[in-house]
Amino acid sequence: MQEASEAIAVPVVRERNVLLLDLSKSMLAPLPDPQGSRGERQKIEVARTAVYRILHDGAKAGTAFGLVTFTNTVRVAVPLGTIEGDHLPYIENLISLLTPSGRSAIWDAIGVGADLLRIPEAGVRGNLVLVTDGWDNASTRFGVRDTPGAPLREGLTDLVPHLLPEHSEVNLRIIGIGEGAERDKGVDGGRMNAFLGQLRSRAAALGMGGTFLFQEVRTGSELFAQMVQAFLDITYGDDQALEELHPEELAQRAASAAMALKAPAEHGTVTRLRSERATSVAAGSATAVPGASELEVGVLSTTGGAPAYLRDRYGPLGEVVEAYIASNYDEALRLLSVGSRSVPPVSRLYWEARIHFARGATDEATRALLGAWEEAEKLPPATQSPVLRRLALLQARIQNDKETETLVRFLDDAQQRLNGAKPAVRERLQDLFGRLLELRGTYQLTRLSGAGDLQDAALKHEAAVEEVFSRLQDARLEFAAADAAIEGALDFIEICLAEMR
Repeated sequence: MQEASEAIAVPVVRERNVLLLDLSKSMLAPLPDPQGSRGERQKIEVARTAVYRILHDGAKAGTAFGLVTFTNTVRVAVPLGTIEGDHLPYIENLISLLTPSGRSAIWDAIGVGADLLRIPEAGVRGNLVLVTDGWDNASTRFGVRDTPGAPLREGLTDLVPHLLPEHSEVNLRIIGIGEGAERDKGVDGGRMNAFLGQLRSRAAALGMGGTFLFQEVRTGSELFAQMVQAFLDITYGDDQALEELHPEELAQRAASAAMALKAPAEHGTVTRLRSERATSVAAGSATAVPGASELEVGVLSTTGGAPAYLRDRYGPLGEVVEAYIASNYDEALRLLSVGSRSVPPVSRLYWEARIHFARGATDEATRALLGAWEEAEKLPPATQSPVLRRLALLQARIQNDKETETLVRFLDDAQQRLNGAKPAVRERLQDLFGRLLELRGTYQLTRLSGAGDLQDAALKHEAAVEEVFSRLQDARLEFAAADAAIEGALDFIEICLAEMR
């Protein structure tokens, strides 16, 4: 098992990103979403919503982002640069005015995207994401050979060497909406994968890094999640951040989370969680290991997509995840077995459980996850909590326990945001999270006590709730000028407290 100090830190947003968005007329067509809450929506509407989310996350992280749109012609809608918060309203208004028409100059768009990411004497470096629902039928500058060595149409430049000059490090992800070789019926996956194969061969021949992936999506939820996941390494699909929730949505989620706290017998996973407050007490004066909060079990969320850099960043585990994302579960299990010596036991068992669950083998998934819990208990107290939360998320999914999933998502999201907060803010909120988790114990006493002890147990629980509520109000006064994320966390805790009375 790797030592905790060797754990891989997972960045949240990549540094240089260009999105290539298809604005051909077919993007006006509806996209079915049988499992979504909004019914059918136009492809372009879903794509716009995803771009808004990407922009907001990019503005928070100070990332460089560019947007290229294409129909018969290619336009740089948003030049590559750092996203500033005060520029968002202007950019969002611009995106809202984008109207699909015409055909698809896909190869020309990729060529322009490569030019935006080009660095003098350093090649093309960055992350390219292409979103399209068709095939190339309008490019006039660039072309792709059907097979290596085949002739190009006269006047066209070969896109492969243009995208991958020497010293480059490019990650190209193609998100294809629908499937089919007929025009406007979807993306020809065979043709796209042949193109990516040429890129892989050139990158290998020149000894360059890079990842080249094709992902097919068929519903609005899949399109949104894959677009966002292409730019973010860790996210919960289309799950909104606390500060972006409508007050009624926030109240519903907090009430659902409180149900898991109030009934641990029915939500057994909650009893496995550790609060940062509890682990810091248990660890005494031990110092947390840098990077230990991002062990490999957090490569992706439970609903995650395939980020770039997987093999370079995570080695053998990255190969496993690539196979998993491609739904090649047998290959993922084989790779996991081959690389087992270089993957920490807790990570290996977590991914074994996740792969089995995706295959529908719930019994095998449960056994592997049980082993992951046992390995997690061996970790140093200062590094346990984030790992346990990841395991709890997967177990909640396996058991279809929505209340526990809501609670753990809140705790995990809040803790990740606190990693960059001031020490005083982090310490105060971690104390509140810990005390909130501990209330499940006093609440249960009010349900398990005998008739003679019931009143005493109820009084003790009410006193415990009041103490946490008092600390919450102190935190509100102290952090009155805090950001919206902290305010959202405090609101969530307050609603949980009200439900725990």
